[in-house]
Amino acid sequence: MQSPLLSFCHLAASLRAAGHEVALHDASAPHAPRTHEAIAARITAFAPDFVGLHLKTLHVQPAYALAADLAERFVLVAGGPHATIVPAEPLAHGFRWVIRGEGEDALVELAEVFDGTREASSVAGLTWLDHGMVRHNPTRPFNTELDRLAPPLSALDLFDPTWYGDAPIPGRAFPPVGILSSRGCPQACTFCSNDVTGRKFRYRSAPSVAAEIAILREHYGLRAFSFFDDSFAVGRRRVTELCDAIVGIDAQVTWTCTAHPAHLDREVIADMKRAGCAGIDIGMESADPRMLLRIGKGVTVDRVLDVLRWASDLGVHTVVNLMFGWPDETDAELDATIAFMDRAAPIAGGFNARGVVVPYPGTEIYERNHERFGFTGWWLTEPPLEYVPFPTSWDEAEIVRAYGHDPALDRNFFHHPPHRIRRIREALVTKAERTMAIQLRRCGVDSTVVPVGVPAAGAR
Repeated sequence: MQSPLLSFCHLAASLRAAGHEVALHDASAPHAPRTHEAIAARITAFAPDFVGLHLKTLHVQPAYALAADLAERFVLVAGGPHATIVPAEPLAHGFRWVIRGEGEDALVELAEVFDGTREASSVAGLTWLDHGMVRHNPTRPFNTELDRLAPPLSALDLFDPTWYGDAPIPGRAFPPVGILSSRGCPQACTFCSNDVTGRKFRYRSAPSVAAEIAILREHYGLRAFSFFDDSFAVGRRRVTELCDAIVGIDAQVTWTCTAHPAHLDREVIADMKRAGCAGIDIGMESADPRMLLRIGKGVTVDRVLDVLRWASDLGVHTVVNLMFGWPDETDAELDATIAFMDRAAPIAGGFNARGVVVPYPGTEIYERNHERFGFTGWWLTEPPLEYVPFPTSWDEAEIVRAYGHDPALDRNFFHHPPHRIRRIREALVTKAERTMAIQLRRCGVDSTVVPVGVPAAGAR
């Protein structure tokens, strides 16, 4: 991660706006202190009432190891997607409190519990230890008024810019390279839980988003950024109003986003293009019609191809997300997705790295399959999945290094036979080769990519 975490900005800004003192330690920053001793020393120097850790499934084992070292000295609070889905679990690993779902308001109310002005039982979305018993307070409703949240950029001074490299302006905080204009995703894909922000789509007003963009542009010199929305293009009128507002600030910015292909058509993409959209990450996952139905994707292959053509015609870069290794995926269904890459390559901007299906807790895929295939609680019982860093440059070795190896394939959650594992491994390398060829073509270089072979196996 090369910039401050946007979620930390939102949480810290809300606590500050309520009058509380806050310190941050972003251990994902490239040059951040990461040893338990260094982190504990910074916490001790600040002397907080409580310490919050953000939990994600892939990184929960090292987070629990850190919690074990901190629990005797500090009061620990867990939050984030993993804590939301399995809220009792962190309480068995040193945490005293767990915040489920969106954390801005809940954190402020928990701080009032420590101040003695509120009872813990009144904090919606809180899971806690009450005299040794796990207690789950009622679920907190999703925030439907996102404009009232404290501006995330007000917390930038809490980040040490030297942890991220050179700041764009000497002595000034390094800004996040993303914006949230909405929360929630209305789709019901079986491989996604989305418990933190939910299925109900909510969005900020266009003027508030444009004002944040203007600050990033004028005060921090940021000309390019990403929208971190779960699904950016929901609501044609909303997209038009937002694009109008971005054009109105005359900021000359470029941006990327993630969008469901069902929400995109030529007119919507054209609207986004005029407001500076340079790229769209398109979720497709499978190119087999039967698999698309089984995973609840809500799109057809023809629709995705239409979206890619429209974007190509308008000069908007696209990345197509494809996934392999679905439970009960047949050879024919896998081959349909692999064959799609050749159909899409002439009009797509590239394909996603990795992409082997992981059964995250809280998803339909996990609930239906964990007992059947014996991977219940895999994030605790198995070694962490070690993903290699994304490419640092567009050269063949770097692309294949990042694209051609996926540790989830070696884990083989759904017990695919050896021949299918080999086929998926070949498909990962094919994605790398196709993406590299597309990049070379865009740069005006001969698009022939020499086959690079398949990385060493190790599937089990």
